[in-house]
Amino acid sequence: MTPSLMNFFYSLLAGTLIVVIPATVGLIFISQKDKIQRS
Repeated sequence: MTPSLMNFFYSLLAGTLIVVIPATVGLIFISQKDKIQRS
């Protein structure tokens, strides 16, 4: 594998760790905290 391809995969991994995981955790936290009250 070429170094630029490895850097591409590392950047995808870093983007996943920095953006996707915290956003998912935040959405789950908010959805559990702010439940809709149905009558």
